[in-house]
Amino acid sequence: MTGRNAAPGAVFRWEDPPPPSYGGPGSPIAAHLRRVAAELRARPGQWAAIVEGPTGPPLTARIKRGTDHAWQPAGAFEAVYRTVAGETVTYARYVGPPS
Repeated sequence: MTGRNAAPGAVFRWEDPPPPSYGGPGSPIAAHLRRVAAELRARPGQWAAIVEGPTGPPLTARIKRGTDHAWQPAGAFEAVYRTVAGETVTYARYVGPPS
């Protein structure tokens, strides 16, 4: 369904979507982040680089909000992302339950 009169980028084809790039609760990255959260809890206040790649902004928001069970309660973890040598790196630390 493409052709001369189609809008730029227009496409129509029958296919199943690929799995999410970030993954759901059973994905390898989710399992990694559960392990990371446990490691951070064992060393409160210490920053660690936890993910390299373009997930920085959405991941830091999820960590701060406690969206995923591993990061709860909301506010128990801090997270930031930085560009290091052209690569986005996400950092996090456990600060304890919010007061």
